[in-house]
Amino acid sequence: MKHTYAVWSALLMLAGSIFFIGCNDHAQFGPTAQIRLVANLSGSAERPNPVVSPGTGTFVGILDRSTRVLNYTVTYSGITPSAGHIHRINAANGNGPVEIPFANLGSPIIGTATLTTNSRVDSLINGFYYVNLHTPANPGGEIRGNVRVDGPIKLKATLSGAAERPNPVVTSASGSFAGVIDPTTRVLNYTVTYAGLTPSAGHLHRINAANGNGPVEIGFASLGSPIIGTATLTTSTRVDSLLNGFYYANLHTPAFPGGEIRGDIRP
Repeated sequence: MKHTYAVWSALLMLAGSIFFIGCNDHAQFGPTAQIRLVANLSGSAERPNPVVSPGTGTFVGILDRSTRVLNYTVTYSGITPSAGHIHRINAANGNGPVEIPFANLGSPIIGTATLTTNSRVDSLINGFYYVNLHTPANPGGEIRGNVRVDGPIKLKATLSGAAERPNPVVTSASGSFAGVIDPTTRVLNYTVTYAGLTPSAGHLHRINAANGNGPVEIGFASLGSPIIGTATLTTSTRVDSLLNGFYYANLHTPAFPGGEIRGDIRP
């Protein structure tokens, strides 16, 4: 009972300190809503393999939910695209087919499209579309950005021994991560709860290796559950990495110094 009370207290504290947590609740949009959508394009957001590229870009769109009409502008620099599209994700690797091709490729790319169904509209609002600019050097895409509703974004992860990499850990311990990132300010507020272990260290890591691991980016100042923290990511590229699944929470113990329970963070 004491542990349950602590968890709920932590969640209430998090909700109070970041009152905008509901801003990413897409149920709030009515049938006639004008919804602002955004994306930051970078090579690091390409899937399944990130691309090292000097290119950057942005997407800004307004979706009319009643008519299903999307008006958008894509700007970019640092590359000369040979093709560009808006894709809809339908595969486990985060990719999918072209849904909206760009009629021209000079920056800024300004276009209008009508989504075919309300299901497509829901998919767009809920983060299942992305913008991709292709080049001869990277025909699968050189810079990409997942389209999202403008505003703070909820993040979550489930921590377990089975999620440890490169080798899973057998443990009865478990945990969870809940957070909110504001892409404009790069401020991340988070709560980590756990049970079944006594951590000797805990961090948020950024993946930069083929085995799915990476260095510490954000150390936890305290280790008692619930762990409540705030951090500012250093660059917009770091925010893109966080939104595209390249960060994870890891709790370490003396028995498992490389990590006993871990969870990959996702919107």
